[in-house]
Amino acid sequence: MTAISSLLLNLCAFGALVWLAHRDYRGWLALGEGGLPANLLGWLTVTRLRLMKADPIDIAALVEEIGSTSDRQYLDQLPPRNGPRPRIAPWPIPHRQCNQFISSGIRRKLDALFDDAVARNAPFVHYKQSYFEQHSPAVTLCDPGYGHADAKFGRGELAHIHLRDGSMHMIFSASDAANVVESGWGEFHPLAGRIPLLPKSYVYVYPPRDDIELEVVGQLLDASIAHMTKGGTMKLPQADEYRGG
Repeated sequence: MTAISSLLLNLCAFGALVWLAHRDYRGWLALGEGGLPANLLGWLTVTRLRLMKADPIDIAALVEEIGSTSDRQYLDQLPPRNGPRPRIAPWPIPHRQCNQFISSGIRRKLDALFDDAVARNAPFVHYKQSYFEQHSPAVTLCDPGYGHADAKFGRGELAHIHLRDGSMHMIFSASDAANVVESGWGEFHPLAGRIPLLPKSYVYVYPPRDDIELEVVGQLLDASIAHMTKGGTMKLPQADEYRGG
């Protein structure tokens, strides 16, 4: 091979690499904002994180915690979700799906379901800007210091809805997380337990497709709140504690 031929081959390979990188970058931007800045720096960060992804339906990381003294089960055995799981985009942040999107009518009901859960569980939880997503409200402990130990990962955040596709993230107990994943209602975040930000039981919950699935999602949200508030027995700080007394 001549020097010119070798040079042309290298230029073609470099051009193909640039084209693939640009296509990947545009595809990532199309997912919308969430967790990382929607720019070249954010894409470079998530490209590095892709190398750390784990199998999202493997519960092996939780086996030692399931049934331990620190583990509690708030969900009954869930029925299997009908049909295949949605197709998930390859980028771990933002964690989004590519099909099986929520309808506008079910989305309104989902928002109302979250609102009702927050109202029922006041003064333990409230809405606050999502620590994980940065661009949407999240159900968050009013005082993370009095909740479950998992509250340290996201400043008390326990659940949020993604604006683009109606999917959610929730934090569960080990037993409940395994139940949700194995019955097909969700999957682990591919970086759960692999980066300091995310607990092992950080689960991506698929959006409900009808009223029956919406009812199941309500059970999941209640279980997440129960886990993070220690079964509703989370101590509430006294007024003098807020003042530092």
